Amino acid sequence: MPEGEIPNLLTLEQEIAQIERDLVSKREALEKQKQAGTVPGVPHEKETLREIVGKKIMPPEESIPFQSSSPTPVPTTPFPSVEPPSYLSEELKAKVQELVNIAFSKTIDEAVKQARATNNAALIDAFHDALVDELYNYLIERGKLKKM
Repeated sequence: MPEGEIPNLLTLEQEIAQIERDLVSKREALEKQKQAGTVPGVPHEKETLREIVGKKIMPPEESIPFQSSSPTPVPTTPFPSVEPPSYLSEELKAKVQELVNIAFSKTIDEAVKQARATNNAALIDAFHDALVDELYNYLIERGKLKKM
């Protein structure tokens, strides 16, 4: 393995571990709000994960709400294959898959940076959805989330 890959893998592990911590914190806060009666219910973990990932993709000052349609080991399987929305062009579908590959081979932050650089809202939204789906499946496999 080339030397340059090791720091990237550690960074990816750290990113996923941070997402896991953010997810736990958010869920605890929502549970407290539910018990206090300030929120009617707690959204499913996938929606909470969507919000956390959305904050990575769009910083708070730029964010628009997205609508839904211990270090962590990095997956050793081939890059996840995502199924982007059918309304996307083949070119956008390929770009979404490329960004997901970057997220899992380098870092999520690198993939987010490249997605933002396109200034293509449809691509960014599709990437957000695909990344949430893959992270959700990965966290289920690790036993961090329960499948809905």
